[in-house]
Amino acid sequence: MPESISVILEKQDIFFQTHITRDIRFRINQLKKLKQALIENEQVVYEALWKDLRKSEAEVYSSELGLFYNEVSLHIRKLHIWTKGKRIFTPLICFPSSSRVQNIPFGRVLIIGAFNFPLQLSLIPLVGAISAGNTAILKPSEQSPETSKVLAKIINKTFSEEFVHVIEGDVEVNKKLLHEKWDMIFFTGSPRVGRIVMEAASKNLTPVILELGGKNPALVDENCNLKIAAKRVAWGKFYNVGQSCVAIDYLLIHENIKDKFLEEVKKNINLFFTEDPEKSSNYMRIVNNASVQRIKGYIDSGTVYFGGMINADDKYISPTVLVNVSTDSPVMQDEIFGPVLPVVTYSDFNKAIGLINKKEKPLVSYLYSSDKKKQKQFLGQVSSGDVCINDSVMHFVNHKLPFGGIGNSGMGSGYHGKYTFEAFSHKRSVLKTTTAFDLPLRYPPYKKWALQIIKFLLK
Repeated sequence: MPESISVILEKQDIFFQTHITRDIRFRINQLKKLKQALIENEQVVYEALWKDLRKSEAEVYSSELGLFYNEVSLHIRKLHIWTKGKRIFTPLICFPSSSRVQNIPFGRVLIIGAFNFPLQLSLIPLVGAISAGNTAILKPSEQSPETSKVLAKIINKTFSEEFVHVIEGDVEVNKKLLHEKWDMIFFTGSPRVGRIVMEAASKNLTPVILELGGKNPALVDENCNLKIAAKRVAWGKFYNVGQSCVAIDYLLIHENIKDKFLEEVKKNINLFFTEDPEKSSNYMRIVNNASVQRIKGYIDSGTVYFGGMINADDKYISPTVLVNVSTDSPVMQDEIFGPVLPVVTYSDFNKAIGLINKKEKPLVSYLYSSDKKKQKQFLGQVSSGDVCINDSVMHFVNHKLPFGGIGNSGMGSGYHGKYTFEAFSHKRSVLKTTTAFDLPLRYPPYKKWALQIIKFLLK
């Protein structure tokens, strides 16, 4: 690294104080530059993600580049509208004033990306930071080293370091970055590391957005479209080989449909990845050997119904379904973040909801049911960051929905679309009044008639 972190941050402070980033045309031009830089380097991105995760071109576009293009294009089109702020009703007690809410940038922002979607989980927050008028330091995950190199090369060539800069490195670099004073931190990763980020931020009272994970349940009611539900469960679990914060982490299925449902899941896995997923170009790899060993340990938590094959040298674990799983087993305690699906049966819908609620609040909870009453009950009784009914993962794709966790699965503003802009903005209240005249009601000495008027106005 040519310059120390503190030197780059000092440059960003000076640049932010020029107020250039407040200019809407400047922000839009920078977003256009970012989009064009990715368009020009698409092939390099495909190659990097294949090396890091063996992600096919189709999956790179659908889960990384496409989502980024969708996000940045929306910000370019809508930023003029979003930055106008919003006029707010002003009560009579504030007469003769006007009120509005203004979105202003925080200032200097730190974005720490994740390895599982190393491109879009870095770039979508960066879009928000730029569109909201901040300067930014992006720290990609060192566990996806090729993508990290590509991001550094593209972004550091496109922008001056006083505005946006990528800093690569290991955990020690993260520690150095967190030791600095920031105006806002955006972190995507595990709850364990999220606590470290929050502790570091608390020393300077820095606002944080934590996008974490959790044990996302999929509750399958006996009154569901069994074939479609099984297909969507198989896709939602094994997409990105389960290395996704929105992946289904365990299956709660009614005992009456368990056997038929799992047969359909097995059939769809074979359709998606062939009967030998290791040779399929559509089946990715685990990020590193340490993760392979960690996930391997979960397979002993139940009986292997399907899969269970491991090639540690190739960082390969086949799509695996476990049955006869105890709710106290290791695979039911921690977030799996891999292609292992534990299955627990239930007979009582209320007890199944109770089991979900005994655990930490998940990032997303899934329900597969055609019963409107059960859908309503699920929405009313299960606490989670998001809910997806009769589908998997697709709520993440809808940029009109805010995406984010609750409790152990995250905190701070949800993001995506307009919510990304808002997440990186401070909502400032602005009240403007005239000096042409001045009502005496609020000033002492307080008259009895004035107090009566104040009481009336504040009712």
